Amino acid sequence: MKHKYRTRVQGESLQERIRDNEFKVMEQVMLPAIYAVLAALAWLLYITSYQMNFPAAVLMSVIAVLLIIRGYFKVKKTRWVLKRYRKGLEGERLVGETLNRLSNESTFVFHDIPGNRFNVDHIIVSTRGIFVIETKHFNREICSKFFYDGLMIYRVMKDGRKFPCPKLLPQIDGEARFIEQEIEHRTDMKLPVIKVAILIGSYIDGTENFKDYWLLNESSFVTAFCQQKECLDDSVVKLVATHIRTMVEIDVDE
Repeated sequence: MKHKYRTRVQGESLQERIRDNEFKVMEQVMLPAIYAVLAALAWLLYITSYQMNFPAAVLMSVIAVLLIIRGYFKVKKTRWVLKRYRKGLEGERLVGETLNRLSNESTFVFHDIPGNRFNVDHIIVSTRGIFVIETKHFNREICSKFFYDGLMIYRVMKDGRKFPCPKLLPQIDGEARFIEQEIEHRTDMKLPVIKVAILIGSYIDGTENFKDYWLLNESSFVTAFCQQKECLDDSVVKLVATHIRTMVEIDVDE
């Protein structure tokens, strides 16, 4: 019987990480809870029937307290990670829905393309070019503006302070290089890709310095994309899209 496939959806990798960390929280809570119950039972046996000696009850209580303290800090850290992942998931879904509206017979949109220990958030394969898109969803209550000086992206806080984002551009470079290599390996064509960072809901200053990157918010990306001149033949677009699709296929019958 022929297997059925679906393509990965926006934020699928993040959803898997969220699920894993939610199970991790359960594990981090369950062990201290079990030892707390055992400690209570030990004291109950000691008080009511003397079937448990005093040092054993104290030891069980000490172990329970230590596990509760350890569990508290582990759960606190995991919840912080979950908050970041959920924020990122919201961003990827928002951008994904925006990009999906661009889809047509000559524009193909793919999400959550798996790489080696990373994933590419979105790819657009179109007659206007091949776009590798990284999505960032920052807390706009403290930062809604970014500045690009031609070398580095800076977060501009609402109090005026600037903080560099040293990992963002190298991350985009790595993802773009990965996609270029995959396309060349699968099609024997060397096709350049357009490197894009979508900073959700943000204002980006220093756009006159943009050369190798598109640094935009989700609405301005759509405008810039529609203004981009066509540069790829339709047959090339469909060939590349076919190969990218195989990278994001999931066998639903497995």
